[in-house]
Formats: sequence, C-alpha cells, structure tokens
Amino acid sequence: MIRVRIAPSPTGLAHIGTAYTALFNYAFAKKNKGRFVVRIEDTDQKRHIKEAEKAIFEGLTWLGIDWDESVNTKGEYGPYRQSERLKLYDKKAKELLSRDLAYKDKGAVRFKNPGIEVVWDDLVKGKISFPGTEITDFVIIKSDGFPTYNFAVTIDDIEMKITHVIRGEEHVSNTPRQLALYKAFGVNPPFFAHHPTLRNKDHKKLSKRRDPVDIGIYKKQGYLPEALINFLALLGWSHPKGKEIFGLQEFIDNFSLERVRKSGPFFNIEKLDWLNGQYIKNMSDSELFHQLKIYLGEDYNLKMVEKTVPLVRDRIKNFSEYISLAGFFFEEPEAVKDLLGENARGHLEAAYQFLKGVKKWNRETINKGLLEVIATNEFHTGEFFMDLRIAVSGQKVTPPINESIALLGKDIITDRIKKLI
Repeated sequence: MIRVRIAPSPTGLAHIGTAYTALFNYAFAKKNKGRFVVRIEDTDQKRHIKEAEKAIFEGLTWLGIDWDESVNTKGEYGPYRQSERLKLYDKKAKELLSRDLAYKDKGAVRFKNPGIEVVWDDLVKGKISFPGTEITDFVIIKSDGFPTYNFAVTIDDIEMKITHVIRGEEHVSNTPRQLALYKAFGVNPPFFAHHPTLRNKDHKKLSKRRDPVDIGIYKKQGYLPEALINFLALLGWSHPKGKEIFGLQEFIDNFSLERVRKSGPFFNIEKLDWLNGQYIKNMSDSELFHQLKIYLGEDYNLKMVEKTVPLVRDRIKNFSEYISLAGFFFEEPEAVKDLLGENARGHLEAAYQFLKGVKKWNRETINKGLLEVIATNEFHTGEFFMDLRIAVSGQKVTPPINESIALLGKDIITDRIKKLI
C-alpha cells in the first residue's frame, strides 16, 4: 500500500508551505487508495512552541485536508511525535555503532561516510546524483541525546513504511545522507519526489519573517479554503485540460506526479484574489450569506447582511473587503465633509428636498427622481452622484448607490444628508 507523510515542525505558525506539501501528499494518497500520515518533528526543543502543533492541524482541517494517521488519530506505527520516539533513535544509533558504521565524537554520534556516489531517480526532477566526497561524516545523535533531522526522518520513514517521500526541493541536499542511512540499515528506500518551493515576487523562498505565510492570515482575511486549495494546486501542478477553477476532488482525480511543475512557482496574491472572487461570484445568494454570517459573527445586523449580498457579490475578492465596502450599512460614516466636491452643498440640498418627499421608497422611484433633479438643476451627473455617494457612505467606492439608498431606508438617508447641508 502507498504510504505518504508530511512532517512539520511545531516551531511557529501554520505555514502555507506545509499546506502546499500536504495537498500533494494527500492527493497522491487518495488517488492511489493509500494512507496519508501527519508526523510531528518536535526534537528541536529550543524552537518548539506548544500552540504551534494545534495550529498545524487546525489549518489543515480548515483547508479540507484530512489525515489517516497522526498524533490525534489511531495508527499502528505510532507514536507520531519524534520526542516520544527517542528510545528508538538511540537503539538504531547503537546498532550502527556496533557494526562500526558510526562512531562517538565529543558526546555525539557520527555516521561514517561510505564515500560512494549517490544517485536516484526523482519522480519530479528526474535523475539526481551527488559525488560521495560531498557527504561528510555527519552527526546522527547530538550531544544532548536528540537525533538530527536526517537520522530521525530516515528512521521514522523506515518504521512507518513510507513508500513515497513527496516534499520541497530544499530537501534535495538531504537526500544523499538519508539514502546512505537506508543502505546502512539494509532497507530499500522510498521513492523521492521533490516539488518546487513556493517563492515570492522576488523569486526568493517564502519566509515567515517577510511574507504572509500563516494559513491563519488567509482565514482571517476572509479567503475561502476551496479557493486557497485551488490556488495552491495551480502553483505546483497543471490541470490536464488547462482549467484554472476546480475543486479538491477534481484535483485528486486528475493528480499525478508527472504533472507537478519543475520550476519554482510565484506566490501571486493577485491571482489568489481573482480566484477567490470567482468562487464568491459563483455562489448563490444563500451560500454567500451563510459564509458571511460565519465570517462576521454576531457583530453585524444579519438581516441587513442578507439584503446586501446581491449588491456586493461581484465587488469583493474576500470577506474582509465586505466590511470596508459595506460598512456604511451598519454604522454612520465619519469625516465625510473632507471628501465632498466644491458643488456638494447644492447637490445635497436638491437631493434632500427630493428624497424627503418620496412616498414610494424603492430603487426605481429613487433613480428616476434623482435623474430628474440632475436635469432640472443642470448638475454634472458624475459629480452629483459622487457627492451623494460620499454623503451616504463616507467613501468613493460602494455598491450601486441607488440600490444602497433604497436599502438603508428614508430616515437614515435623509438624516445623513441633512447633517451635511
């Protein structure tokens, strides 16, 4: 059976790169009826953050990526935290020492470099080779008794019967040491597939100090998990039909390592915005209201939120934009006067006189009447509606203004305009 894994370190936020790698492993496992394992590499005790492990699982769950075995799921190859497997690493190191394949050095244990060229057929990058001279006698157990990355990951992959190691290309340089350990233990290695690393606009690897890599950021800003998954899939893989919008199941159905891109993808936030906007546009009004209700919580008048849905659906790329675009439906705007044009007083007086007398308050009546106000007073249409828009909303960009006026109601609209005359 095909078995794949990711092995994140709980040293900070839930990294978007972890989700990217998890997506490929998850799709490969599901496509081939295999098992997807989430293993926690927590042997770096100095950088370990207790809350980080929880954030990793919450991020994957939000994205819809499930796992078959992990620290919180039963599995026959546990425990799934490296810190709980220290006796195993010690046992394996002693095995190498007894066979003269390792030696002690200042309290640490080093693996003896066999000095043999290492070659493997990478399932993404093709044939890769390293001369034996590039692999030094490397440490496998540190002086504090904890294993190094290359030793622990190899032992874990052997013990957990991992068949395919699908990970970022930054691990290519680790592979020769791991292959040397597989040979030392007399175990056939798994297949390796090193996908390209996510890069920012400067073509540098995404960094948590420099780039928005926290999965939680995207949730907080109101991106849909379906859109983020779609985006990550497009970054490292191409759909056989050239499609740009597709769901997770369609990705799984069409996934193959052969279609994984070989060059480093650019994490283009504008493309994510576009994709997320497409998902929002394709929602029904009831679906969009449901999502907004979840995002906004109880802090907003939900009846008003529901009424605004048709006005905003084509104008927002994520749910945080809803607040900036439609906030005036819930709170009276401030600092409005500074935005008004030089002819605003005349525009607003004329609009107020008309609106306060409207008996049938709907978009059609309001639209027709305001156009008559413009014609009668020979106002400039664009300037008039901009001043009216600012008076009502406090901003220059809004949903359709006449629909917004109709929705807010006569009392609120006339009150806001009167204060500016």
